[in-house]
Amino acid sequence: MERRDFIKDCGILCVGAVGLSALLQGCSTSNYFAKTVVDTKRISVKKSEFTFTDGEKIKERKYVLVRIAQSEFPICLYKHSESEYSALLMYCPHKGCELLAQGEYLVCPCHGSEFTNKGKVLNPPADQDLQQFKTTVDNENIYIQF
Repeated sequence: MERRDFIKDCGILCVGAVGLSALLQGCSTSNYFAKTVVDTKRISVKKSEFTFTDGEKIKERKYVLVRIAQSEFPICLYKHSESEYSALLMYCPHKGCELLAQGEYLVCPCHGSEFTNKGKVLNPPADQDLQQFKTTVDNENIYIQF
């Protein structure tokens, strides 16, 4: 193979890889920011924020994101069951990057750390679990204490 052909083929491969990466990211679940009510000590999120209709089907979200003025970073609220939720600050303790929600886990786009949907470190370089907020529930709402 000629050097020129090799360089051309590598360039095409790189462009294809970038295009495929963008396409795959476009297929991922889009993030949904829940409507909230914030008072001085807690955030209130309606349980109905976890359901949505897709055509004629009712579907469940695994998580919703919560933005509040008191924090630079959003909170990811995961639903484990009707009575169990985890609220995690989307701040990587390794270098302070904002995490990305990827289904059942959170990923740091800066250095690749991964965390479970309960905030435990799965993959370094982060060596600390995520900040977690206490949650309580009633019939209609989830409350995040901060």
